[in-house]
Amino acid sequence: MSTIQKADPGARRKAIWVICATTLLGVCTILALESFQDEFQSLLERNIDFLVKNSIIVFLVSWVLVSPVLAAGTYLLSIGNRTVRAQRFPPPGYAVVRDTHVIGGSQGRQRGRVIQWLSLLLLFSAAAIPFVMWLVFRSLASRI
Repeated sequence: MSTIQKADPGARRKAIWVICATTLLGVCTILALESFQDEFQSLLERNIDFLVKNSIIVFLVSWVLVSPVLAAGTYLLSIGNRTVRAQRFPPPGYAVVRDTHVIGGSQGRQRGRVIQWLSLLLLFSAAAIPFVMWLVFRSLASRI
């Protein structure tokens, strides 16, 4: 017999608020970047020599830009770890937004392993971006 975890109305409200807030933040960010795109591009063009000579600044700014992705990857890794330990998906203590079939045993553990691998892939990919940016700017510095 399959176990069903009942939806938590509080979790549904929280999920809706999080989705609305992140959508609003994303739209505001896109609008701000669109309106200041010319100024930002001219700022980069005026300071490209400085950035090429000081590629560590590009490296540090890249870390700041990928930090939300790293935070999301870390959160997903913790969900994967809890799923593997509990051999159950969704893990105990996690509220669900709709009625969900609980996957237990080896299938639950397998689901947790998939979440772990995908989150590690996300973490390593995001962590590689600052290094790639640093290498690009460092190689530009050797050509100037």
